[in-house]
Amino acid sequence: MLKRYISKYKYCAIGVIIAMNCAIVSIFKLEGIIFGLVVLAFCCTLQFFINSEDHDKSTENETNTVSEKLFHSVMDIIPEIVYISMFDGSVKYISDGIEKVVGHKPEEIYKTRNILLQLAHPDDREKVSAQIQKLQNGSEATIEYRLLKKDGSYVWVSDSLNSVKNEWGNVTHYNGILINVDERKLHDKNLQSLNARIHQLNDMVNQHAVRDSLTNVYNKRYSLVILQNEFNRARTQNKPLSCILMNINHLASINNQYGYFMGNRILIEVARCLQKHIKSSDIISRFGDGEFLIMLPEIDKEELKRVSDLLVNEVERCLVKDEEKNMKINFRVTVGSSSITATTKTITDLIEQASNALYTAKAAKKA
Repeated sequence: MLKRYISKYKYCAIGVIIAMNCAIVSIFKLEGIIFGLVVLAFCCTLQFFINSEDHDKSTENETNTVSEKLFHSVMDIIPEIVYISMFDGSVKYISDGIEKVVGHKPEEIYKTRNILLQLAHPDDREKVSAQIQKLQNGSEATIEYRLLKKDGSYVWVSDSLNSVKNEWGNVTHYNGILINVDERKLHDKNLQSLNARIHQLNDMVNQHAVRDSLTNVYNKRYSLVILQNEFNRARTQNKPLSCILMNINHLASINNQYGYFMGNRILIEVARCLQKHIKSSDIISRFGDGEFLIMLPEIDKEELKRVSDLLVNEVERCLVKDEEKNMKINFRVTVGSSSITATTKTITDLIEQASNALYTAKAAKKA
């Protein structure tokens, strides 16, 4: 017991010995006793400071140990994966959550240098490496990439990277916070597919709303909208506007004799031929069962006759063949045309003028 106390308070023991020697040597001299007491006080004070310093160091070490344990406990609870990496690729710390994300334990991560970069998808590796290089300049960034899991599949992660500087301002390493964003990526992919499908359906609806389903030229309803716009523009800018109504002769008889399939082929062929021989500013629409309306902006009455004859000749040169029955079907068309005049007040007037001209031409052919 005495040995333990002497070992713990050795400076106090030394002080007692010195003080006793001073007292014995100067037993009849008061100043010798005083000197011994001063030495004893000094030694006891020195012992106090030493014990206090040892206690502070012990307390500090204990506090640091507790703080480190608390830090690791918190890091292992949160869903994010926190890691500390050097620029040589060695990982100094990574939280246990990494095992849930990629299947590798922290111990496996520590063993292999540059393992996180190696686990990155080949298509993402260059992007990750370039970002790590930028961190050496003291920057920070968040990037998304794929990490290879132990089972061979990939998981999308978001990595928030932050460079760390020492007290002299030099970048020494970097921290990263990994978040599993695989579900979000899957959701985004599904959302993109859904949006693409919606766009596709919208295109189909728009196509159906403005196009004739058989010939793919504009339908009658939408052609009236276009014609109204062209009519207004021609009136405002004082420019010519003409139109042609083209009718396929005896289409009903062709349907009865050869079937509706052959009649449809004739309609498709006429539409194709018209599109081939008009200008980009001209507009074609299917206006009736066997009728097409051709709008001709900035074509006056004199030019209209030439354009009309050209289109009729080109269309009537077309042939529709039935390979199975080894036959060719020739067909003829009749046209009526009109141009804006002083008496043309509306698009209805313009269409009626063309329609009247068409009926007159048909009647002339019958005669």
